[in-house]
Amino acid sequence: MRELVESIALVARSHATVLILGESGTGKERVARAIHAGSPRASQPFIAVNTSAIPERLLESEVFGHVRGSFTGATQARRGLLLEAHGGTLLLDEIGDMPIALQPKLLRVLQFGEIRPVGGDRIGHVDIRVIAATHRNLSVLVHEGRFREDLRYRLNVIPLVVPPLRDRREDILPLVQQLLQEARARTVTSPVESISDEAMNVLNQGAWPGNVRELENAIERVVVLGREATIVPRDFAFLNTNPPGEMWPSVEDSPVTLKEMNQRYLDRVLARTSGDKVRAASILDINLSTLYRWERAKR
Repeated sequence: MRELVESIALVARSHATVLILGESGTGKERVARAIHAGSPRASQPFIAVNTSAIPERLLESEVFGHVRGSFTGATQARRGLLLEAHGGTLLLDEIGDMPIALQPKLLRVLQFGEIRPVGGDRIGHVDIRVIAATHRNLSVLVHEGRFREDLRYRLNVIPLVVPPLRDRREDILPLVQQLLQEARARTVTSPVESISDEAMNVLNQGAWPGNVRELENAIERVVVLGREATIVPRDFAFLNTNPPGEMWPSVEDSPVTLKEMNQRYLDRVLARTSGDKVRAASILDINLSTLYRWERAKR
């Protein structure tokens, strides 16, 4: 992780496009914000957009803007996030999910700083730094015809890989300290002030399939619900710290079907995310529609 921190400091000084790679929840947006904070653009806007969270028909308008009357419901013009980020940094999260029809327009932004709003006939210009992030393999998407190869080259000027939390457990303590401070700032009435060594041991043993995002939610939960000044192990009773094999039944004793195992694991992940289906789908690395289909299959 030290190498990544050093790379962030070096990259921040430039204006080059950066591609941040890593599993869902590893903290790719935190890396992007650190790059922006250390850059000459730090005093200018930092805007993040998750390209997989916005319907395709709205994403173009959200990013590039639109002129009044360009489509049904466009009662007034919209600047778009590219113009909102002018002079600063735009993070395009989950860039691998960007519709291929919009990719040529993004390529023009990267090459020439050109933007054209939906329904517009004039080309504008913007000065921004683009940082893209994804948990997908863009080379595979290119091979499948779902991502433009020329856009991948433009984005991949400086690639940074964020390792999963399980591979950098030395980061758990400083992350917890930072996340605890942030959570206390959001919940000023909470009595929680610190975490005990025993509670930290619980976190160090966690599997963290949801990476930093899962750790952040765990800290948020104990701060909001905490009644004492110090977090203790019982406050993390909702976490599963058992070895991965212990959740599976013995094949010899009580074999079950793959469908049943799939449903059991879905229930476990939903319980871990307190029913947050968007986050559960991210942890499982499936589309939200697939998660809903799995849920319907249980009925």
